[in-house]
Amino acid sequence: MSSDLPPSLLSLQVRAPDLFEEVADDVRRLLRATDAVAWAQDRLAPLVRCAGPAEVLGLLVREARQLTEAPFAWAVTWSGDLERGRASFRAFAGDGVELPAPGEISNTVIARAAREGRAVWTDDAASDARFAASESLRALTTRSVGCIPLGRRGVLYLQDPDHPGRFVLDARYRLTALCRLAAPFLEPRSASVARRAIEPVEGLVGESPAMGELYDGIRAFAAMPWPVLVLGESGTGKELVARALHRLSPRAAEPFVAVNCGAIPDELAESTLFGHERGAFTGADRRHEGLVARTGRGTLFLDEVGELAPRLQVKLLRLLQERTFEPVGGAREQRFEGRIVAATLRDLESAETRGSFREDLYYRLAACVLRTPPLRDRRSDVPDLARHLLAKAAEEVPGGRRVRITDAALDELSSRGWPGNVRELENVLRQGLARSMAARADAVGPEHLGVAPATAQPEEDVAPPTDLLAATEAFQRKMVEAALRAEDGHRTRAAERLGVSRQWLHRLLTRWE
Repeated sequence: MSSDLPPSLLSLQVRAPDLFEEVADDVRRLLRATDAVAWAQDRLAPLVRCAGPAEVLGLLVREARQLTEAPFAWAVTWSGDLERGRASFRAFAGDGVELPAPGEISNTVIARAAREGRAVWTDDAASDARFAASESLRALTTRSVGCIPLGRRGVLYLQDPDHPGRFVLDARYRLTALCRLAAPFLEPRSASVARRAIEPVEGLVGESPAMGELYDGIRAFAAMPWPVLVLGESGTGKELVARALHRLSPRAAEPFVAVNCGAIPDELAESTLFGHERGAFTGADRRHEGLVARTGRGTLFLDEVGELAPRLQVKLLRLLQERTFEPVGGAREQRFEGRIVAATLRDLESAETRGSFREDLYYRLAACVLRTPPLRDRRSDVPDLARHLLAKAAEEVPGGRRVRITDAALDELSSRGWPGNVRELENVLRQGLARSMAARADAVGPEHLGVAPATAQPEEDVAPPTDLLAATEAFQRKMVEAALRAEDGHRTRAAERLGVSRQWLHRLLTRWE
């Protein structure tokens, strides 16, 4: 077929057929590459809008499945030494749930693509001489395989066990171009993404773009007199954000008063917040000053504000609207001159919360909104966070000393999903510190972190687990992490995806944290 070539080259076919045959294939490759780059650039806008690496990987998998109709596609990332067979793998499926089982993908193909820095394609892996030594690949009876590098520590992996020649040339060129465009979005610290220096806020750790946006918001809202609503998953540091807002505000010298609304018994909640007069109820033998009055001109932090009972929501709404309140049993209004910062992991705008949380109160609280990013969306911060949290843990130990953490341990930590976010990371590091001290080790290594890094051993059969409970919990973690990624950390939707109640999922995550 020569109709796809430019007319100027077609004229050469008549005048110099030998020269034409020599250059025609090169011109076709160039045209395909040009078309592929244009196609990939059309998909640049969705890449820019992605909230983090996990979303970028999911988008790539969806594009690959749509373009090739391959039954299996995964975005695979790893930490550790791939060449020496000591790597911890993670994989992201298009819908965030279907993860490849051990041995379902070829480490041989992945290692080759990573080593050569270019895509690896085969129309029939079982008969491909390049992989003749790979027993695992032949055992998979896989026909078509494609593997495209994604930066330094990732690949887009496609396979079709039934159809040889599944991946046509145009699809190969287009996916390769798209992966090259996407790679910088998986390296947030690279010069192409880090367009400006990140100026951290005291008390918070991280220099990822997501944290840069949070720092900007904190500085912008700190001096404002209006309420601030901090949204984010459990363990993402919402109280640290509230304290930073207070510290940078004109109220810094005034009290910072914090309360977890979900931890106050219903019968004591009104008195705890607004205080009570003597004799207001049975047992009230003296006057009690509530947290609102104790705040003065400072900051009142209402953690898990979504758990407030309806009658308290009414009093809080009045506090925000009128800047006044009455203690239980009181007959005289008192003036509130402080500022309220509220936080919640619940989606207060969703249909499921509209019946339990007042819409007018939500809009009063949401004068300024900040979102704390989950740890999975700022993986580049994990090493700095780990060092900070480990040093903090060492200071809490009697006679503690500064403890080092190895690069291998940092790679292992960076590879995990962290459904419990920073709080879970802190607990893992505390356990790692305790284990390393007990072993008299000079540093915290992967062996001290509870689960040693997975070893890539493509040519060997893996023995079945002997600890049924541990294996079950590991499988649960994988499914829960995948569901949370697919639902952007929204626990209620993740629970629905898993077919369990939100309370069960919350208890499970709390236990893991």
